Amino acid sequence: MGVIYKILPQIKDFIVEEKKKNPDLSCRKTSSLVFNKFHIKLSKSSVNALIKQVGLSSPLGRRRKVRRGATIEAEGLGSLLLKAIDYSIGGSLSLNEVIKDALPKRDDPCLLESLIYQPLFKSSADSQEIYSSAGLWPLVGKKYNPQDTLSYLQELQGVRILANNIFKHITNLFKEVWFIKITFLDNSLLYMDGELRTVWSTPNIPFDFSSTIYKSLGNINKYLNKDSPFVFFTAPGYDIPTSEFFDFLMGQEAIQKKMVKITLYGYKMEELETIRCPGHEKRYCLFALWPWQFERYRKIKTNSEFRFFYFEPLQQEFYIAEGEIELTQPNSNQVVRLRGCILKSALNGKIKAIIPTNLPADKASLEEIVRLYLNRWPNLEEGFTDFSRKIELFTYTASSRKVFSTEKLISQGQGPLDIRAVLDYYLKSLDLYLRWHILPVEYEELDFSTTNQRFYQLKAKIKRKKDFQLVSFKLPKDYSFQKDLAYACQRLNEKEVISTDKKRLWFNID
Repeated sequence: MGVIYKILPQIKDFIVEEKKKNPDLSCRKTSSLVFNKFHIKLSKSSVNALIKQVGLSSPLGRRRKVRRGATIEAEGLGSLLLKAIDYSIGGSLSLNEVIKDALPKRDDPCLLESLIYQPLFKSSADSQEIYSSAGLWPLVGKKYNPQDTLSYLQELQGVRILANNIFKHITNLFKEVWFIKITFLDNSLLYMDGELRTVWSTPNIPFDFSSTIYKSLGNINKYLNKDSPFVFFTAPGYDIPTSEFFDFLMGQEAIQKKMVKITLYGYKMEELETIRCPGHEKRYCLFALWPWQFERYRKIKTNSEFRFFYFEPLQQEFYIAEGEIELTQPNSNQVVRLRGCILKSALNGKIKAIIPTNLPADKASLEEIVRLYLNRWPNLEEGFTDFSRKIELFTYTASSRKVFSTEKLISQGQGPLDIRAVLDYYLKSLDLYLRWHILPVEYEELDFSTTNQRFYQLKAKIKRKKDFQLVSFKLPKDYSFQKDLAYACQRLNEKEVISTDKKRLWFNID
């Protein structure tokens, strides 16, 4: 048993308060919270002894009942992979707007979603009651009687032009931004990929880093019109910092480097959209440096002791320290000095990443810096390996130069004209996007039936938190595709998927 008399009174009060707020809080997690707040490491046994002393431990053999609505577990929730794609392109919400134009009194996006995902659940249960409660409703947020969806479908079918309008809108939803060109006041240019992963020297960017117009515009609006920093995945280059990225860093305060225009381009180099930038303001950014990057052209100074940091969405533990980073661009002899966060996964371990930023201390604490980065790019080394592999494939493999298109789903070059067929087309378009951008590359040439069998019928649990929802897949014994599913979870977590109730979705394997 832990020796609880060593625990300071303020720490005891903190532990008791946290346990009252969350009775399911484990001793391990409580110890982590204490370390994060007080920089004191308590053993799990000491925490457990205190919890028992104050009468807050759970009785053996019984678990506290989960609050209604806090956790949902059901078969077939693997289809949340498709729902995540729908969220990331603003799909069903914008399709509902098309329906409202034809039927102003019909404003029920949840009922529309029920129709969209209905084919996934037809064979998942014999009972209509199970179908409506355990199968479909966690995807759409409401329980519907199957008769409701049938009546809704019949009403939509009664408007002849509606199927064609929806089909055209779906086609536009999946148009992708290949690259983004930024024009400065002095007419200099730089390029970014559609996902805003990093700065590039030319627009010859791997197609894997493309993004839908909806997502690209959302990110640009977030970084330009709101008080949010650019969060790049990495600084470009391995040995030497690129001059373009240095220009971006050095030009955050320079008036001649004021952004005046942002242009989005498609796969045929066509202009998709042009945005005029607001007045000149100082812009902030943060990005990752990896231990092997720019070794000859960087200096790193650690300014504090490492302290514990817990990233709750993925239950990851880190140790972080304040640092100063100096980068030199040898061709132009430019030097930039930034504050930043040095990140480890173990106190005595090696550095995993350095996160430099021009955010001042009064705008972002060390914890806020690492949280900003991990919320946008949570996969660290795994993410960098995937990033590098895609660049290499694009450079050396001709097959990687194929672009994403939903045209292959259209029979004989014409779109379907029936509402049910149009919605099936949308569902299969979501699946195609998932196979091209989220699953490993070999899934590009597979089909809907394969992904449906391997992933969409899986059992999953949705755990609702205050600021996010965690989707945990529960795999059957002898499941053969865990590695592929884990890869998909990593890629989706990089997409920063936000649900209609403004909560972030995170994916993992239980």
